[in-house]
Amino acid sequence: MIRQILASLLLLPFIATAASAQQAPAPPTAPAAPTDGIRPWVVIGGGYTSILGDCPDCTQEPTYRSAGSFLANAGVSINSRADIGAEVMWVPSTTVSGETLRTTYVMAVGQFRFWKSRGFFVKGGAGMAFVRNWVVDLSGGGDPAPPFTSKALSVGIGAGWEWRLRPRFGVQVFGSQHVAALGDLRANQVTVENVVGNFWTLGGAIVFR
Repeated sequence: MIRQILASLLLLPFIATAASAQQAPAPPTAPAAPTDGIRPWVVIGGGYTSILGDCPDCTQEPTYRSAGSFLANAGVSINSRADIGAEVMWVPSTTVSGETLRTTYVMAVGQFRFWKSRGFFVKGGAGMAFVRNWVVDLSGGGDPAPPFTSKALSVGIGAGWEWRLRPRFGVQVFGSQHVAALGDLRANQVTVENVVGNFWTLGGAIVFR
């Protein structure tokens, strides 16, 4: 009896080897889905904006004004480093004379990250700016210029840092400059050439990817 048990134990490795050889091979594991790809990209936030209107012929001392601002981006992430889309930035402020000054930037933008594992990014874009009222003081000590809405070519550049808190959610801080080239403006029988509005912003936003 003992000899039969010992013989069975000695034969177990050979039986297991033969059984495993007869089993059908497991199907190959499907390759993991790539992490890169086109995905929605949405940024919503705001910040503190400093505004300066200037022109070559302006004789008044430059006056900086500050205001809160709202920023939104919407587009797609084309890979793990690059995003493209549209940007809207709205800045409500006041003129030197106390009138309401509202500026809206509508631009196409691109954003790029140099490293996948770090959150630093740079951003740039171009489009249009719609400016309600004057970014420079054209009164010259007399009556204020009447309000109006003008359109301008605009560009914007910026940089910041993004923290990924979830696979599709994060936060960012950023700094940017937006420039609106308003061109020649006429008020109170005076034409002012090459008027430019500069908008510098420091802010933060939430990011969905």
